[in-house]
Amino acid sequence: MKQTTADTFPLIIKKGFAVVKIYEIKNRQRKNYTTYTVSYIGPNGRTRHDFADLSKAKAEANIIARSIAGFDARRLSLTGDDARHYQEACDTIRPTGLPLHTAVHEFTRAFSILGGAHIVEAARYYRKHVDVDLPQITATEAVEKFHAAKKAEGLSKTYLNDIRWLLGDFARTFQCPLSSIQPDDLRQYLNAKRIGFVARENRRRLLVVLFNFAKAQRWLHKNEETAAAALSPYKIKQREVEIYTPTEMSRLLDAADKDFLPYIALIAFGGIRSAELRKGLMWESINFKRGDIIVPAAIAKTGRKRKIVMSENLLQWFAPYRMRTGPIFATGPRKRIAKVAKASHVKWKRNALRHSFGSYRMEQTKNEGQVALEMGNSPKVVKDHYFEIVDEAAAREYWSIKPMSRSDRKVIAMHK
Repeated sequence: MKQTTADTFPLIIKKGFAVVKIYEIKNRQRKNYTTYTVSYIGPNGRTRHDFADLSKAKAEANIIARSIAGFDARRLSLTGDDARHYQEACDTIRPTGLPLHTAVHEFTRAFSILGGAHIVEAARYYRKHVDVDLPQITATEAVEKFHAAKKAEGLSKTYLNDIRWLLGDFARTFQCPLSSIQPDDLRQYLNAKRIGFVARENRRRLLVVLFNFAKAQRWLHKNEETAAAALSPYKIKQREVEIYTPTEMSRLLDAADKDFLPYIALIAFGGIRSAELRKGLMWESINFKRGDIIVPAAIAKTGRKRKIVMSENLLQWFAPYRMRTGPIFATGPRKRIAKVAKASHVKWKRNALRHSFGSYRMEQTKNEGQVALEMGNSPKVVKDHYFEIVDEAAAREYWSIKPMSRSDRKVIAMHK
C-alpha cells in the first residue's frame, strides 16, 4: 500500500497561469480546531474563503483555478482576432509567472493611480529611486516577531495578549507578505468587524505600532508612509466623566463587605486600575511603613512600574489589613459590585471610582504631571478628563472620608 504524506502548507493549486493557495489556520483558543483558507487574486483584488474541511477547500481551489485559467469552456469562447490577441497576451505574460487576469488587474490599478499612461516611465522611476528588494515577511511572521520583541522588552501581559489575539486575527486574515497590504485592505478589514468605534480605533493603533516596527526592521520602505499610518483615526465621541460625590463614596464603603472594601478604597483613593487588581496586585506591593504602593510593570497597563503615595485616609482604611499577604482581590468583582450597589442604594457608574480619584486628586494637587504618574496616564489625558471637575470644598470632603473606628468600620466619619 502506498503511504500518503502529510500536506505541506500553503498548498499551491496551479492551472496554467492561475495560482490558488490554501493556508492552514490553527485556532489558538480552541485546541485541535483547524480551518483552511483558500486565497487568490480575483478581479476585485485578493479574495479569501474559509473552510472547516480540507477536502472541500481543495475542491473549491481547483474550481477557482480552472475558472481563472479559462479552462471552463463555457466561460471562454474566442475566435478570430480575439483568440490571437489572447494567445499573444498569454505568451507575453508567461515569463512573469502571473495569471493574465492578475496582470490586467494590476495594470488597471496603476493606470488609475497615474491618471493615464506613462506606466513604464513610472516603473523605471520607481526602480531607480525605491528599494524593491524588501524581504518577503508575511503578516504572520511579522506579528510573531513583534510579539517576541515586546515580550523581551518586558511589556505587560495585557499588551502581549492584545498582540496575540488582535494582531493574530489580522495575521490570519492576511495570508500574504506584509509589504503587499494596502491602506484600503486594512480599512475594509477593520470596517468588517462587528465591533464599536473604540475597539476599531484600538485595533488601528495596534496596527500602526506593528507596521512601524516592521519599518524599523526594514521590512517596509523606510521613506514611505506605512499602510496602517495612512489610515485616518476613527472619530470617537468622548463620554462624560462620571464620578461619585463624597456622600455616595461614603455609602459605598459603608455597604462593602470587609473583603471587598479594599477593592473600592484602592481604586477610589489610590487610582489603581480594576484590571491591575484582577491581574493579582499583591498585599506585598503595599509598604505601610513608607506609605506607598508599587504597581509592578508585569500588571501595569503601560508595562511600566509606578509608585503611588497613599493618602492619609487610605492608610486608615487599610490599617486592619496590614498583615495580609497574597493577591488583594484577584476574582471577578461583578457580583460584589451588584451587592454593594444594592445595599448602598448608589448607582454603580462606569469607571467612576478611578474617575473620582483623578478628579479629586487633580483638585487637591493642581498638578496634572503628578496625577498622571500616579494613575499611569499621560498629563494630557489627566488634564482633559479631570481638570476643574470638582471644587476645593468637595475635594477636602472626599479626602476626609475615614473609618470611624476599628470596632465599627461600617460607620463613616465625614471630617470637613
